Amino acid sequence: MKIAIIGGGLAGLTAAAYLTENPHVEGILFERSPQLGGRAFTYEKAGFTLNYGAHAIYGIDRHTLSSMEHELRLTFSSKQVDKRKVVYSKGNHLTTAPLDAINLLTTDLLSTMQKVRFVGDITAIIANIHNLKNYNTLGDYFEASKADDDVKELWEHLVCSNFFIAPEDARHVSGAVISEYYHNLFLSTKPVNYVLGSWSVITNQLKQKIMTSEQWEIAMQESVEELRYEDQKFILQTKNRKQAFDKVIFAMPVQQVIKFLKGTAWEPFLAPYESNTATEVMIYDVGLSQVVARPFTYISDMDNKIFITDVSATDHTLVPEGGQLLQAIAYLKDHFDSEEQRKTYLDDKNAQIEALFDRHYPGWRVVTAVKRVSKKAMVSSVKNVITNKLLATRIDHVPFYFCGDGCEGKGELAERAFSSARNVALSIVNEVHEALQKV
Repeated sequence: MKIAIIGGGLAGLTAAAYLTENPHVEGILFERSPQLGGRAFTYEKAGFTLNYGAHAIYGIDRHTLSSMEHELRLTFSSKQVDKRKVVYSKGNHLTTAPLDAINLLTTDLLSTMQKVRFVGDITAIIANIHNLKNYNTLGDYFEASKADDDVKELWEHLVCSNFFIAPEDARHVSGAVISEYYHNLFLSTKPVNYVLGSWSVITNQLKQKIMTSEQWEIAMQESVEELRYEDQKFILQTKNRKQAFDKVIFAMPVQQVIKFLKGTAWEPFLAPYESNTATEVMIYDVGLSQVVARPFTYISDMDNKIFITDVSATDHTLVPEGGQLLQAIAYLKDHFDSEEQRKTYLDDKNAQIEALFDRHYPGWRVVTAVKRVSKKAMVSSVKNVITNKLLATRIDHVPFYFCGDGCEGKGELAERAFSSARNVALSIVNEVHEALQKV
């Protein structure tokens, strides 16, 4: 069986790596850009390792990456973020984030009775019997709930943090999705971890596994321009070649899939996904030549909807000796009345981030060795709100496979890319196995 995978991000690399395990499968991974990893691309500058976006792993002991570690024989180390140094800021006041029982007891975001209510919510989610899963959205749950505004705001803020969406979107996340996510996270013994060395540690091993297979090829900077079906084969055309395949896996954002298949017989079946919106944030990275302050590892500003992570406090491998790497992320709204309004809004966010750096990391401007600002970075290709529809890995009447962070799968963000790709690859392997049984 010959497979074409279009897209060399986390999903494409994962699917190909799993398929190399089967001697009856061969294929080509097509990537149009000069590097692999997609939005998990990592690069080095002045001794600092920078990621395009956040790369924390939530609940790593219950994460698809742990399954991949054993099944694909990956080797990596991880370190847990210090929960005691995760703080929230509200009204110029700092307090510990209520991430576990100890932090919850010490936080002053909530009163005693509010803490009782919040603990009850968490306990019920862990037991997987929470009413939340019976509500269409978090907003619907709030309307029916007797919880006061502070508890609602805290839940809203937690959903913002874990789903990387703006506060106005948090109330549109499905109650069932939130309940399932936190049920999994609260049972984890390692709620927030970093893979030491960043995404490149994972992507390089997946790449190596593919490249060492005699039956697989990675075609860099080779964009698939046309796809058609004839003689029971899928014919893919690039600038360099025309080749036939038995199966095709799209490992790219749904928006790109829809654009690629426009005008084909399969276009109408993708109509339910055409209105999907992406999750976008502003990312502001600064690499400092020395540690200017380390009062906490993570601070979430509830007023401005911005959070700053001292990435190097958890992963020392990303900085030169004595250095510090800070990453600020601001949640962004989607709609603007004009381009001028959008520009003003983004300039204001940039100024808010720098003001937070000034407040919590005084002197950062003087020792900045590296700075990078991404004003419109895609975190997830499909924002997981009730008005969007995650792309199924298989669609009726469409003969392709789909995987990526905008597809149906376990978890959020990178985990959904990993899990959907793993599911697709294993289903193809199973199909090969069944075919061999009939021979």
